[in-house]
Amino acid sequence: MQTGMIGPTTTPLSTGAVTKLASNTIDKNGFLQLLVAQLKNQDPTSGGNDPNQMVQQLTSYSSLEQQQQTNSLLSGIQGQNTALFQAQAASMVGKRVEVDGSGFNLQSGQSAMNLYLNAAANVKVTVKDASGNTVAELPQGTLSAGKSIVSWDGKDLSGNQLPDGSYKVSITATGQDGRAVAFQTSLIMKVDSVAFSSTGKITLISGTSIFSMENVLGISV
Repeated sequence: MQTGMIGPTTTPLSTGAVTKLASNTIDKNGFLQLLVAQLKNQDPTSGGNDPNQMVQQLTSYSSLEQQQQTNSLLSGIQGQNTALFQAQAASMVGKRVEVDGSGFNLQSGQSAMNLYLNAAANVKVTVKDASGNTVAELPQGTLSAGKSIVSWDGKDLSGNQLPDGSYKVSITATGQDGRAVAFQTSLIMKVDSVAFSSTGKITLISGTSIFSMENVLGISV
């Protein structure tokens, strides 16, 4: 007696059988084959043939071919633009850039952040680590409306030097009337390297911080 494992039942395919999936699209070659087949099988003596319809089909074929050529041309231009953008991004390595956002990117005991005030205000900046703990307090006093640069040497409340990395901030800006003053912030970073993705996205790396090229507001030496 022989025993064996019982597996799932399968239906054998006949030799040479080819399975094709249905498609809702057709390329210019398929369109031309259909048009040629129509010309071979139609009866020129039949009164049902519409010459206008034939002209429309030929026009559709020409439009399809032109559209595909245009798509190929646009793909080539897109590839050239991607290479150009990558070359421009690579030239930013070693430069300092202004990036939309808030916080300090501490590198070698140096970091700075831009602060834009809508009106003069008394400003206090609180620095926090990744866990949300307060590590430093930076009272700025009264700052004028417009752009100000807030610097931090990376020392904590006890004067100890903190390791390089990204630090969060919370900012309070109060006017003479005691009301909050609106403000915007941006980071100042030195670009260490640039990364590219297959989708064309460009990423800038500064220390442990990573940000998109789209967030860059300005470039300085």
